[in-house]
Amino acid sequence: MFFVYLVFQLLKDLVRWDQILKVTKDNAKKVRLLVVLCSIGLGYLISSFFLNLYQLWQEAVRTLF
Repeated sequence: MFFVYLVFQLLKDLVRWDQILKVTKDNAKKVRLLVVLCSIGLGYLISSFFLNLYQLWQEAVRTLF
């Protein structure tokens, strides 16, 4: 959940969505939903990467000792 929240804050604060997409009153909710879904997807990928890295580190330490 930490990475999902972190990615959401970064996408919300750093990306200028009005320059990338046409943001109007009609589609503002859809753009927010897109940001949320992208945050969930990227947060999941990042957390999976770090969990795999942690597991590899544990296996490497076990083989050394």
